[in-house]
Amino acid sequence: MKNPILRILISATLFSLISSVVVLIIGLVLRWNTSIQFSDGFFWAGAIVLSIGFVNILGMFYQRTVSGLQYSQSAVHLDMAERYKIWDADIMHGYKLLVFLGASGLLLFGPSLLTGRLFWPATGCERPIPAAR
Repeated sequence: MKNPILRILISATLFSLISSVVVLIIGLVLRWNTSIQFSDGFFWAGAIVLSIGFVNILGMFYQRTVSGLQYSQSAVHLDMAERYKIWDADIMHGYKLLVFLGASGLLLFGPSLLTGRLFWPATGCERPIPAAR
């Protein structure tokens, strides 16, 4: 695939499917009985994945600028254009990871909403029983 956006979206979809299977296995092992428990599991999995993406971006703000030399660059002479290319590649890698994890986290919110909506009547006693007249 030559298109990087399509590649990131396909890999994010596959990652969210694998994460959904992990949440399902955790729910079965912990004997979750209601759809609300599964919905919460999908929601928290998506929130954790999104948080990891944002923490990665926050770490990029402390990266050195173009004029600052890192230790690995001090042994070899690099002109400004080469240093800028390395710095730009590092920054773009962080944003690609944010897009990947952000799309995966948002895709995990989908099963959370669908589980809560589709299987709400099958959860048992969450709805009040109407009084007999």
